[in-house]
Amino acid sequence: MTGPVPRRTPSLWSGVVLGVATVVVCLLASEIASRLWDPAASLWHWPNSLAEAPEPAPGAAQFAYDPTLGWAPVAGTSGTMLGKPLSFTAQGTRAHNREAPAVTGPLILAFGDSMTEGYAVGDDETWPAALERLTGRPVLNAGVRGYGLDQMVLRAERLIPELRPTTVVLAFIADDISRTALSVRDFRGKPYFVPDGEGGLALHNVPVQGASLPSWIVSAREMMGRSHLFGRIVTRLGQRPYWTGREIGTEVDPFIVSCRLMDRFAALAKREGAAALVVALPEQGVFFDAKAAAGQREALTRVLGCAARAGLATLDTSPAFVKADVGRDIDAYYTMMHFTGRGADLAAREIAGALRGGAE
Repeated sequence: MTGPVPRRTPSLWSGVVLGVATVVVCLLASEIASRLWDPAASLWHWPNSLAEAPEPAPGAAQFAYDPTLGWAPVAGTSGTMLGKPLSFTAQGTRAHNREAPAVTGPLILAFGDSMTEGYAVGDDETWPAALERLTGRPVLNAGVRGYGLDQMVLRAERLIPELRPTTVVLAFIADDISRTALSVRDFRGKPYFVPDGEGGLALHNVPVQGASLPSWIVSAREMMGRSHLFGRIVTRLGQRPYWTGREIGTEVDPFIVSCRLMDRFAALAKREGAAALVVALPEQGVFFDAKAAAGQREALTRVLGCAARAGLATLDTSPAFVKADVGRDIDAYYTMMHFTGRGADLAAREIAGALRGGAE
């Protein structure tokens, strides 16, 4: 009679191999399921989406690297953007109203982002162009696409002493506040400020350098860039801009930086003897998303309050857009998330009224 066969104890290594194999099979199955769920994905083509260079925005060829600002218009260039004229003066400001009679009087200099530059519209359809027609005074449009409040103030520090305007207008949207907490925006390096001492700001990343991701992030992106599943996960977690390298944060509080930038802008205007107006512009999304609208309202109000405490005149154009019931005919006022000529005219009328009402 034979006794029972002794059971073999699994080795540690066999357990590890089994565990790893199980994880790999589960991940592969999840990857396939993720691709089957997305009609745009392929089971056979697995490109590294992170290695693909982003397509340049329309008109991007007329912008170049700037060591202080990150990027800036190429002075004196002319071209097209989405089939419409995109032209810049010798000062690097967007040209407009060139076919109209020349205007005279005290100069107005406008700063801002793409809402001021006039993305997706022609030279004469921006709000600074409309402001020039309304006031009969020369207006220079120094808005630059993608800028945060930090870049706007730095550009103002460069151009105001050079151009000597009587009036300066700084127009911003809520997202411009968040951009002050970035060292990379749309895959391009940018300057940023860090709070320094009691009310001060220290400028960093000048001369501007590109993205400097930690080495482990670079390695992980090389390995995981082909995974549709991982891309879905980081998107759901709200980390896709960081994962792709499109945006890299600085971990500073954007409201502290933005408020101190208002102090810096006020000091600049006073030093140069220019009247200054800070303007809040509404983004298209606020007319569809109540939660987003409330968040943007709070952000704009906080920064406008900081500007007022710094002694700057302020204007919130949002009520005028609400009164015009923009949400019922949104395409008449916005195109590609930016003002149409009609939207720009509405903003310009509000700004012209504020200037006439004593903002300068």
